[in-house]
Amino acid sequence: MKTWTIFKREIRGYFYSPQAYILMGFFILLTGFFFSDFIVHTRYPSIQYSMANWPMIFLFIAPILTMKLFTEERKYGTEKLVFSSPISVTEVVLGKFLSVCVVYLSSLILTLIHVIIVSIIGKPDLGSIFTSYIGNMLLGFSFLSVGVFASSLTENQIISAIISFGLLIFFWIIDILQGIFSGIPLKLIKLISLFEPYTSFQNGIISLSSVIYYISFTGIFLFLTVRVIKSRWLQ
Repeated sequence: MKTWTIFKREIRGYFYSPQAYILMGFFILLTGFFFSDFIVHTRYPSIQYSMANWPMIFLFIAPILTMKLFTEERKYGTEKLVFSSPISVTEVVLGKFLSVCVVYLSSLILTLIHVIIVSIIGKPDLGSIFTSYIGNMLLGFSFLSVGVFASSLTENQIISAIISFGLLIFFWIIDILQGIFSGIPLKLIKLISLFEPYTSFQNGIISLSSVIYYISFTGIFLFLTVRVIKSRWLQ
């Protein structure tokens, strides 16, 4: 219930301000561009090409969406009030994380118009589309967990966004390096690659190992967020 209280406060903050609508609008605009561009140039009704670009679009949005979660409370001194109340750090972190997840899910729901369009003008592979949505959801949650962690490190929103973006770019570069290495180094890169598990979802497969990877990745960064906040209060 305490997590729910934090969640309601944060979600009101997002939807009572223009931030959520601007970021959601930016996401919808770019996904719509890739969707329409593919159909116009190929005359083939498919959403798969567009969906393959969604992670890179959200990679730029996630740091901005999460940058104020903890920074504002540290800057204005309200963090002390929050954590001096009978609410655990874990409950606060989960409440804030769930709020940004809802904003992201709202953006994904709006893209269903693309699915409706291709269903009207063609015969899309709905199974692959469904698994791609699951993959985008899990990958997006992983991005957001990194942003939540970055927000707990500083009281400056810009610095928080830069840290978050830097970490996500790091994982993206790791994925690119797959084309350079082979053997054991390649296996290690695939093991920690944030984007590699997404491929199975694009191919219409819900891999248990990929699901576990994303849940574990998200859990690790939320755990690190809790540890950072607790260590700051112990100082």
